[in-house]
Amino acid sequence: ATAKGDLKITETGKAEDEKKLEDTITSCHARSVEFEQNQVVRAEEVKAIEKASEILRSDEVSGSAEKHLPALVQLRHAASLVQLRGGESPQESRTRERVAGLLEAQAKKIGSKYLALVATHAGADPFSKVKKMIKDLI
Repeated sequence: ATAKGDLKITETGKAEDEKKLEDTITSCHARSVEFEQNQVVRAEEVKAIEKASEILRSDEVSGSAEKHLPALVQLRHAASLVQLRGGESPQESRTRERVAGLLEAQAKKIGSKYLALVATHAGADPFSKVKKMIKDLI
Protein backbone atom coordinates (compact mmCIF):
# COMPACT_ATOMS: atom_id res chain seq x y z
CA ALA A 1 0.00 0.00 0.00
CA THR A 2 2.81 2.40 0.85
CA ALA A 3 4.62 1.47 -2.36
CA LYS A 4 1.51 2.29 -4.40
CA GLY A 5 1.19 5.63 -2.56
CA ASP A 6 4.87 6.41 -3.19
CA LEU A 7 4.44 5.46 -6.86
CA LYS A 8 1.44 7.80 -7.18
CA ILE A 9 3.40 10.69 -5.55
CA THR A 10 6.42 10.03 -7.78
CA GLU A 11 4.30 9.91 -10.94
CA THR A 12 2.56 13.17 -9.97
CA GLY A 13 5.95 14.82 -9.29
CA LYS A 14 7.28 13.53 -12.60
CA ALA A 15 4.25 14.91 -14.49
CA GLU A 16 4.70 18.29 -12.83
CA ASP A 17 8.42 18.30 -13.65
CA GLU A 18 7.72 17.37 -17.29
CA LYS A 19 5.16 20.19 -17.53
CA LYS A 20 7.67 22.64 -16.03
CA LEU A 21 10.36 21.43 -18.49
CA GLU A 22 7.97 21.91 -21.41
CA ASP A 23 7.08 25.43 -20.20
CA THR A 24 10.77 26.28 -19.75
CA ILE A 25 11.66 25.04 -23.24
CA THR A 26 8.77 27.06 -24.72
CA SER A 27 9.82 30.16 -22.81
CA CYS A 28 13.45 29.69 -23.83
CA HIS A 29 12.46 29.32 -27.48
CA ALA A 30 10.29 32.46 -27.33
CA ARG A 31 13.13 34.46 -25.77
CA SER A 32 15.53 33.12 -28.38
CA VAL A 33 13.25 34.25 -31.19
CA GLU A 34 12.80 37.65 -29.54
CA PHE A 35 16.57 37.99 -29.15
CA GLU A 36 17.12 37.22 -32.83
CA GLN A 37 14.50 39.80 -33.81
CA ASN A 38 16.15 42.36 -31.54
CA GLN A 39 19.51 41.64 -33.14
CA VAL A 40 18.02 42.50 -36.54
CA VAL A 41 16.57 45.73 -35.13
CA ARG A 42 19.89 46.64 -33.48
CA ALA A 43 21.72 46.03 -36.77
CA GLU A 44 19.30 48.42 -38.51
CA GLU A 45 19.85 50.98 -35.73
CA VAL A 46 23.60 50.72 -36.19
CA LYS A 47 23.21 51.25 -39.94
CA ALA A 48 21.06 54.33 -39.35
CA ILE A 49 23.53 55.77 -36.86
CA GLU A 50 26.41 55.08 -39.26
CA LYS A 51 24.50 56.92 -41.98
CA ALA A 52 23.92 59.86 -39.63
CA SER A 53 27.63 59.87 -38.75
CA GLU A 54 28.48 59.80 -42.44
CA ILE A 55 26.30 62.88 -42.97
CA LEU A 56 27.97 64.66 -40.07
CA ARG A 57 31.43 63.84 -41.47
CA SER A 58 30.52 64.86 -45.01
CA ASP A 59 32.13 67.78 -46.83
CA GLU A 60 28.91 69.77 -46.43
CA VAL A 61 29.49 70.10 -42.70
CA SER A 62 33.27 69.69 -42.67
CA GLY A 63 35.05 72.57 -40.94
CA SER A 64 31.90 73.80 -39.19
CA ALA A 65 33.21 72.83 -35.78
CA GLU A 66 35.96 75.43 -35.78
CA LYS A 67 33.54 78.06 -37.04
CA HIS A 68 30.53 77.41 -34.81
CA LEU A 69 31.69 75.84 -31.57
CA PRO A 70 31.85 78.02 -28.45
CA ALA A 71 34.79 80.41 -28.60
CA LEU A 72 36.92 81.81 -25.82
CA VAL A 73 35.92 85.42 -25.33
CA GLN A 74 37.71 86.61 -22.23
CA LEU A 75 40.50 85.33 -19.98
CA ARG A 76 40.95 87.15 -16.69
CA HIS A 77 42.44 86.00 -13.40
CA ALA A 78 42.62 82.40 -14.62
CA ALA A 79 38.87 82.38 -15.26
CA SER A 80 37.43 82.05 -18.71
CA LEU A 81 34.14 83.13 -20.17
CA VAL A 82 32.69 81.17 -23.03
CA GLN A 83 30.17 82.72 -25.37
CA LEU A 84 27.75 80.49 -27.18
CA ARG A 85 26.25 81.50 -30.49
CA GLY A 86 22.69 82.71 -30.22
CA GLY A 87 21.62 80.69 -33.22
CA GLU A 88 22.95 78.24 -35.72
CA SER A 89 23.66 78.67 -39.38
CA PRO A 90 21.03 77.53 -41.88
CA GLN A 91 23.45 74.84 -43.07
CA GLU A 92 23.83 73.45 -39.55
CA SER A 93 20.07 73.53 -39.07
CA ARG A 94 19.45 71.67 -42.35
CA THR A 95 22.11 69.08 -41.51
CA ARG A 96 20.69 68.51 -38.02
CA GLU A 97 17.18 68.19 -39.45
CA ARG A 98 18.43 65.80 -42.14
CA VAL A 99 20.14 63.57 -39.57
CA ALA A 100 17.12 63.64 -37.27
CA GLY A 101 14.79 62.87 -40.19
CA LEU A 102 16.92 59.93 -41.30
CA LEU A 103 17.07 58.50 -37.79
CA GLU A 104 13.33 59.00 -37.28
CA ALA A 105 12.49 57.33 -40.61
CA GLN A 106 14.68 54.35 -39.76
CA ALA A 107 13.14 54.16 -36.28
CA LYS A 108 9.65 53.97 -37.79
CA LYS A 109 10.77 51.49 -40.45
CA ILE A 110 12.28 49.02 -38.00
CA GLY A 111 10.03 49.86 -35.03
CA SER A 112 12.83 50.92 -32.71
CA LYS A 113 11.88 53.14 -29.78
CA TYR A 114 15.56 53.61 -28.93
CA LEU A 115 16.41 54.93 -32.37
CA ALA A 116 13.36 57.22 -32.17
CA LEU A 117 14.75 58.58 -28.93
CA VAL A 118 18.13 59.20 -30.60
CA ALA A 119 16.31 60.99 -33.44
CA THR A 120 14.50 63.21 -30.96
CA HIS A 121 17.74 64.14 -29.25
CA ALA A 122 19.49 64.71 -32.57
CA GLY A 123 16.75 67.12 -33.65
CA ALA A 124 16.86 69.11 -30.44
CA ASP A 125 19.24 71.99 -29.78
CA PRO A 126 21.53 70.61 -27.06
CA PHE A 127 22.56 74.05 -25.83
CA SER A 128 19.17 75.76 -25.75
CA LYS A 129 18.94 75.68 -21.93
CA VAL A 130 22.52 76.88 -21.55
CA LYS A 131 21.93 79.70 -24.04
CA LYS A 132 18.80 80.77 -22.18
CA MET A 133 20.61 80.75 -18.84
CA ILE A 134 23.44 82.88 -20.25
CA LYS A 135 20.97 85.35 -21.78
CA ASP A 136 19.14 85.56 -18.44
CA LEU A 137 22.43 86.32 -16.68
CA ILE A 138 23.27 89.11 -19.13
